Amino acid sequence: MVINRALDAIERLAVDRASDEGHATKAERQFDPRTLPSLTHTKVLSACIEEEAIARPNWNRLLDEILRRAMKRVGSFEMLRRLCPVNLVEGRKEDEGYSYLSDINVSVQGQDANGACRAVLTAAQGLAISVDIGFMWRLKEGAAYPGETARVQVGSRSAVRAAAA
Repeated sequence: MVINRALDAIERLAVDRASDEGHATKAERQFDPRTLPSLTHTKVLSACIEEEAIARPNWNRLLDEILRRAMKRVGSFEMLRRLCPVNLVEGRKEDEGYSYLSDINVSVQGQDANGACRAVLTAAQGLAISVDIGFMWRLKEGAAYPGETARVQVGSRSAVRAAAA
């Protein structure tokens, strides 16, 4: 935990210095949700669901939020399970990596970045809602694009409006 915070601070400092010194930074990569690279060693920088910013976003927090929104729309656990490709249990389960979402009475198993992102994007597409996630790869061996930032989007506001019409 402390090491991750230190690495986050170093990454932020490097980005801030490059901006302050007027150096050109690499453009943010844009990815199609159907062909994402490995998200191992990524950190979520910003996220919006239905144009609402998610506070202190991380991959599993985004998954929890999309599950809450999905349950409110579909209204049943069985429909939620069909919509979102992750391990879900109706009711409280807090072992084997599950966390309980008391407001919807569902427990969800924690995911790595790849699984959580895939589930969020799949649910968003199934619900026809917009999701916008900005993230960066940490400066670690095995990261697909170390130090680079990227964005993945599903259902922009105009695309959602067109689908609803």
